[in-house]
Amino acid sequence: MKDSAALKRENKIQIRRLLRSGKSYTKQQIALQTGLSVASCNTYLNEMETTGEVTGEKQKLHEVGRNAMVYTLNEDFESILCLYFALIQGVKSVTAAVLSPTGRILHQQVRRFEPLDAAAIEQESATAFRLFPNISHVIVGTACIAENGVIRHSDIPELDNVPLKTMLETKFRRPVFLANDMHYKVYGYYRQEQISDKIVTLVNYPSGVLPGTATVHKGTLLTGRNLFAGMVGFLDYGMSLEQQIQRLHRPAAEPLIIQASIALISILNPHLLLFTGDLLLESDLERIRAACRTCIPEEYMPDFAFIPSTDQYYLMGMYWKAMDIKDETASCSPKNAAGKL
Repeated sequence: MKDSAALKRENKIQIRRLLRSGKSYTKQQIALQTGLSVASCNTYLNEMETTGEVTGEKQKLHEVGRNAMVYTLNEDFESILCLYFALIQGVKSVTAAVLSPTGRILHQQVRRFEPLDAAAIEQESATAFRLFPNISHVIVGTACIAENGVIRHSDIPELDNVPLKTMLETKFRRPVFLANDMHYKVYGYYRQEQISDKIVTLVNYPSGVLPGTATVHKGTLLTGRNLFAGMVGFLDYGMSLEQQIQRLHRPAAEPLIIQASIALISILNPHLLLFTGDLLLESDLERIRAACRTCIPEEYMPDFAFIPSTDQYYLMGMYWKAMDIKDETASCSPKNAAGKL
C-alpha cells in the first residue's frame, strides 16, 4: 500500500501531465480529467503555485457569473536542453534546442564544427546555459551507439569512446540522458501521432553512413541489453563495413535495404515499417515491399510508409523523454530520487 507522500507525488504527476498540453484548466476541470477530488486539486495546485511550477490567473469564462481561477504550467519555471550532433554528407554539426515545459521551442541553433569533439559540444551547452540558466535536464542524441553514457562506434571519430554523459553532468550539474537518435525519433512519432498499441519500427537510410532502426511498442522502446538493438548496419551482407558504406547510394543500396527489411519483419513482426533517409524515395517502397513478399507471407507483412524528415519527431521525442525522466524522478521518494538518473 502506498503511503500518503507517494500518493501525493503521483497525483501531482497526473496534474503536471495534463497541464503539459499548454492549455488552461480550472480546478474543476483538472479534477474531472484526473479523477482527483476538487479539494485535492486545490491543495496540490496551491503547492505547485507556491514553488512557481504553475501559475493561476482569474479569467471570465462565461458572460455571467464570477471570474474563475485557471491554471497553466509556468513556461519560465524550467527548460530542457536538447543536443544532437550529426555527420551528413561530410558535414559535422551540433544542434542545440531549448524547450519549455510544454514542449515549445524557445531557442534553436545549428552550428558546423571541424573537428566536432567533446569541447565543441561543451561549448554549445555552455552557450545554452548562459541564455537559459533554468535548464533542468540535458537530453543528448547521437547517431551511433550510446552505451552507459559513452559514445561507441561513432561516425565522427573524435567522439568515439567519449563519456559524454559524465562529462556534461560534471560540468553543468544537471542530469544528462544520452541515447541513439533513432530512439528519440520513433518515440516522438509514437507520442505525436498518438499510436497506442501498435509495434512501429523506424528505418533510416542516410547516404554514406550506416543505417539504423528503432522500435517502439506501447510506449516502450526496444533497446536491447547494450542499446544495440536495431543496428542493422552490422548485419552480415557478405561484405565488410567499408564495402557496405561504399554501396550506400542510389541505386546500389536497395538490395541491402531489402535484406534488412526482411530481417526486421522476421524478428520484430511490426505493424508498420516507417522509412526515412535520403537513400529512399516514397516510390521505392512498393518495389521493396514486393521483394520482401518473396520471403515473408503476405499475412505477416507490415504496412510500409515513408516520411521525408524526422526533425519534428526528433525534438519531440527528446522532450517526451525528458518528461518521462522528470516524472520517474518525481515518483521516487526524495531519498531515492538522486539515484534515478
